[in-house]
Amino acid sequence: MTHQIRDEAIKLGYIDARPITGHPFDSWLNYLKSIPLGQFLTFEHDPVKASGWSLDDITIWVAIAPTPPVAGWSDECGEIASSYLYSTASKERKKAWEDAAIALGCEIARDVFLPVRAAAVRAGFGVQGLNGLLIVPDHGSFVEIAILLQHAAPPPDARGPEHDKPQDCDKCGRCISACPTGTIKEDGIDTLTCLCTYIYQYMEMPEADYPKMGRRILGCDTCQLACPHNAALIMSKPPSDLSDCLKLEELLTKPDIDRMAKYTKLNESDVKRQAILAAVNAYRKDLLHLIEPYICSKDEKLTQIAKWATAQLR
Repeated sequence: MTHQIRDEAIKLGYIDARPITGHPFDSWLNYLKSIPLGQFLTFEHDPVKASGWSLDDITIWVAIAPTPPVAGWSDECGEIASSYLYSTASKERKKAWEDAAIALGCEIARDVFLPVRAAAVRAGFGVQGLNGLLIVPDHGSFVEIAILLQHAAPPPDARGPEHDKPQDCDKCGRCISACPTGTIKEDGIDTLTCLCTYIYQYMEMPEADYPKMGRRILGCDTCQLACPHNAALIMSKPPSDLSDCLKLEELLTKPDIDRMAKYTKLNESDVKRQAILAAVNAYRKDLLHLIEPYICSKDEKLTQIAKWATAQLR
């Protein structure tokens, strides 16, 4: 059965799948408590509590798949970070893996949210970068991590909590220098000031950081693209069908959220807000007439950013 679960993962495009034990991820929990963003994360860190099974009857399978970096967005478009472009496909692949395991006769716990990076470290897939991301040999940090929680005694090669303390990267500091908001430091990362976090926690973003958002609609790859572990990766071009619906004019009028869902889940209000920022940062005065109506929006966030943008473009 062990080899069959791994084989099914590889058939679905995962590079490898490895078993680990169901011990709590205490090291990861302590790490989260040490960073500001930790107070907002709601992962269950104890697989026993997450599943209701005994420790001796839990095997966690950890699999990784490459998510090649994407570059070359048109100047007329907003940008979506690489990891988010694979969001929908990643969810579908994980479900297919679970379905395959069930077809083999395995009992699987679905919809369990455990810290996947901690699981990948325990599985021995890679080291932790200064930016908090997993770095995998030959694939860098552009990887997707999936876990499968199986009701079965762990096999002899399952790695346990003695492997939980991640090795650090070589700390070259390039991600520190590249980060637009200074989020990454030698002694840790303040993810509350990351551009990725600002997209979801917009009201926390200081106005001085608006220009740093560039044309980002979702996510930020800057620290990853600066990392030498990603230097040899082959860049993919943005999907043409997605580029078409990420044109700023379209995002400011009627974003095609359903079409974008082929790649990732987006909120229309967030998309419009980011499109306004992108229009200003690209100095698109020709889009001012599309931004001005949002000054009267019932959405407080849109109103605030529209007022700022209008002042910048006039």
